[in-house]
Amino acid sequence: MVPSVINAKVRDDYNVYVEFDDGAKGVIDFKNIVEQDDRPIMRDLLCAELFKTVKIDLDTLCWENGADFCPEYLYRQLKT
Repeated sequence: MVPSVINAKVRDDYNVYVEFDDGAKGVIDFKNIVEQDDRPIMRDLLCAELFKTVKIDLDTLCWENGADFCPEYLYRQLKT
């Protein structure tokens, strides 16, 4: 079973502190992730104001423009 995101706080320069319900926690740097994704919905997250709108919905991170990342992907980012 994949852990759920239970807490998230935007830090500076596209970094988000994330906590999972299994105790895993840490900072994920989204700058390179977003820059390397050619989809417009992800490229929009390079706007700092939009990036700061991150929230937890359906156990993962979501943004006002509809962008999201599956919790499995986020969990792997913490473990690498």
